[in-house]
Amino acid sequence: MVDDLDSLFDKGLPKGRKSMSFLKSAYDCGAQGLVNRSITDKVLQQSGLAFHIGTDDPTMRRVASWLLTNYEDRIEELVKRLWKRCGREDVKLIGLLFANTEGDAWAKMLSTINKGLPLDLILEMAEEIKRSGREVPRVEFLSSFNENKIQMQNAMLIASLDMKEEYVQLVTNAPKGGELFERIRMRALNA
Repeated sequence: MVDDLDSLFDKGLPKGRKSMSFLKSAYDCGAQGLVNRSITDKVLQQSGLAFHIGTDDPTMRRVASWLLTNYEDRIEELVKRLWKRCGREDVKLIGLLFANTEGDAWAKMLSTINKGLPLDLILEMAEEIKRSGREVPRVEFLSSFNENKIQMQNAMLIASLDMKEEYVQLVTNAPKGGELFERIRMRALNA
């Protein structure tokens, strides 16, 4: 049985800017957008993201898998376009792509995120990279991402995923964040 997403995939990924509207259509395949609409509208107002459709994880994984299977040579270009548009699903897709392509996914993540995003989205991206079998980097690596407050905070969040003694100073010295960020910091330091 062919579903809406398979029918969309059959058309193939267009070139250039049209690829972005194609991917947004892919995010919206299925009923999840209608089910989550009232929740996502409220979340979007406070997030700083371009949009938040409410696409479920299985759909996001299918989109990522399809792209990696059929358009691996276009992933770098797509990541740049997705980041520029910066919808919630775009950021989730970037995390899935980083986690499942060659190269240093942690460096890609820390280098790409240059503006504030919802904390759960950053953690989701980091956890996806960790689930892909990559170890949390050494403190020297994480400490090298210190160009701005966002990089330092994101390095702290990554360290908190596998808290070790070597991360204590990095976690302690990370710039102050919101209430949830500070709870993560305290939990990491008390682990």
